[in-house]
Amino acid sequence: MRAAVFHGPGDVRLADVPEPVPGAGEVLVKVERAGICGSDVNRFLYGSHPWAPGFIMGHEFCGVIAAAGPGVAQWRAGQPVIVEPTLRCGRCFFCERGEHNRCVEFVRRGLTGSGTDGAFAEYVRVPAYQPHAWPSALSALAATLVEPTAVSVHGWNLAGVERPDSVVIVGLGNIGLLAVLVARAKGAGEIIAIGKYAARQELARAYGASVVLEPDDPALQARVLERTHGVGAPLVLEAAGTPSSLRTAVASARKGGKIVVLGVMHEEVALDFKSILMHEKQILGSIIYRRPDFAEAIEILSRGGLDPRRHVTAEIPLERIVSDGFEPLARSKQAHVKIQVFPADG
Repeated sequence: MRAAVFHGPGDVRLADVPEPVPGAGEVLVKVERAGICGSDVNRFLYGSHPWAPGFIMGHEFCGVIAAAGPGVAQWRAGQPVIVEPTLRCGRCFFCERGEHNRCVEFVRRGLTGSGTDGAFAEYVRVPAYQPHAWPSALSALAATLVEPTAVSVHGWNLAGVERPDSVVIVGLGNIGLLAVLVARAKGAGEIIAIGKYAARQELARAYGASVVLEPDDPALQARVLERTHGVGAPLVLEAAGTPSSLRTAVASARKGGKIVVLGVMHEEVALDFKSILMHEKQILGSIIYRRPDFAEAIEILSRGGLDPRRHVTAEIPLERIVSDGFEPLARSKQAHVKIQVFPADG
């Protein structure tokens, strides 16, 4: 089969590799669509530590069960599925509690497509516990967006804030835009989005943002207060992963408010912890999702409201994953929200 194999920074090669064979407790999935995540781009640019090169990336994907390995009764060939790529040991304190995103081996195991072979290929072998049924209400484009949607669903559920009168979402990349959609589905009153670029701002409004603010606006915090009865929001989702976006998120929360960090920070961030203490603000780290979050993301996208043709800004064949995928995303991330890849016969 054809696959895009990661060999190191700037080095992803199309190659013919053996088609995987599912072992006990595994299934083989014929890939229909796979999304290029920002983490995939970072590996393309900087490397894959702690995972050694020589694997196939791709963890946002949907497809059809091609074969089931020994001992697998819940899946059969021909079933359409959306794959939740979380890997787990199944034995540790956290796995036994259903908190698979906290597995003690999470960093070593990663996700399907991070250290183990993923979906930038015609076929991918995954544990039988990963797939979810792919409802007919979802197109392939939408089904491939379930994984990043689940990131926001988990952050929201972790915060435990029910139908807040307002929510602020900082960052309007793929995760932030889907967070706007989740906020609407979760019954937020005022949805305040903060982010750049006209096309993304327009999509945020289409997804339910009451107002979209520029992150560099010198009157930004005054505008947030104006929309939140002068007190700030009870829930803020940080989805950009930069020091300035986290500081904006903390400043946008009201006293007692919760700030959920969805964006991956690549540098230390200085915060005013005296102010955080005095205002009883709570900062929560949120890593990927759990199975109920993933199922809820499927349900949310199945309700409608997603505009996949505007959200997915390019669909490319596997053969052009470097020239039309990694390279443009590395040069100019703002030009795209999401690029999806399909096998040559897709």
